[in-house]
Amino acid sequence: MLGAEVTFDVALPKVVWGWLVSTNMWAKSIATGTFLLGVYFIKKYPEKDAFFRKWIPILGLIFIGITLLVTVLDLHHMFRFWKIFVFAHFTSAVTLGAWVVSAFVIVLLIAFWSWVTGNKKLFDKVMLPGFIIAFFSTIYTAGIMGEATAREIWVFPAEMIQMILSATLAGSAAYILIMTIYKVEMEEVKRELGYILVGSAFLSGMMYVGEIMFARMHSEFSHKAVEILTFGELAPMFWIGIFLTFVIPIVLVGIANEKKKYEYALLGSASALVGLWLVKHSWLLAPQMLPLS
Repeated sequence: MLGAEVTFDVALPKVVWGWLVSTNMWAKSIATGTFLLGVYFIKKYPEKDAFFRKWIPILGLIFIGITLLVTVLDLHHMFRFWKIFVFAHFTSAVTLGAWVVSAFVIVLLIAFWSWVTGNKKLFDKVMLPGFIIAFFSTIYTAGIMGEATAREIWVFPAEMIQMILSATLAGSAAYILIMTIYKVEMEEVKRELGYILVGSAFLSGMMYVGEIMFARMHSEFSHKAVEILTFGELAPMFWIGIFLTFVIPIVLVGIANEKKKYEYALLGSASALVGLWLVKHSWLLAPQMLPLS
């Protein structure tokens, strides 16, 4: 056609968002989850706040650093990333996410400086806005997935709830690991973390099962994506992830809380973190295994 211009003449691979994006979501769940739960426990147990004032910034900076690293590695034009701040338009969940995560990093740096200097009041001043920023840092990826309208099993409300539950599950698991490894003697806190982990695992697992079995599928594409996830090539990864994330932690952490044998909680928490990555990765890949045309 006269005047026509070729703008895209290469084939798309099956998977555009791969393990780097899965790792982004997994690490972000740990970073934001430890912050959200840490603030909760500082407010509830102010006499035991030293542990959380130390580990909020340490875990947060490590895992938000992993989040940012894999994000930059996944970008095809990483050296243009600065434009998202200079020429920002806030109709995109990607732009909003970049700004929110950047604000979260600043809060974590303030928290780290507060811990190093022993200036509790400094962190107290940013604790509430930091809590809000951590919440939105948790859920913004759900907005990105919801904007991918051709991927019907990625529905924003369900993904938002799943990411909140992922944060509480990953945050509680990370704290239980730290407390068990370093033999931190705060049994009441450890038990409550166990209940949070078990509750998050149960609710998240039920959501996955409910979405697969009972969600209204509007197209043949959705049915095929679910089939690939549950019975196709992704099924081993998905069901192993479900078992590791939801079944094992509920059993082992439940035993730990009832019998006060917290070595079980250590195993259950490690299982939850490993399985969470597998579940997120398989859920991310499934809709991408089918062509959009």
